[in-house]
Amino acid sequence: MSIAIVGGLDRLKRSYERKCKDMGYRVKVFSKRVPNLANRILGTDGIVIFTGTVAHPMAEEATRVARMRNIPLERSHSSGVSALIRCLDGLSGNSTRA
Repeated sequence: MSIAIVGGLDRLKRSYERKCKDMGYRVKVFSKRVPNLANRILGTDGIVIFTGTVAHPMAEEATRVARMRNIPLERSHSSGVSALIRCLDGLSGNSTRA
């Protein structure tokens, strides 16, 4: 499963990538504004938006793409690794985690 992370902290980018890989996901992290964000996240199976650390236009564009393409979307105000795990569990349908 392929996931796009929109927002987050630059210093945690490696941690996001490592945790996603450990959980069996391929990940693309967009912590800064990039051109053609919509085209870059089109091939993903899920989108995680860290709302506390993302520019409004990036969040709006990611939300628009998710709605247009029926891509599952999870939002979290917190941008820590534990918040990422909760979002990934939400995307995969696992509501409990040991």
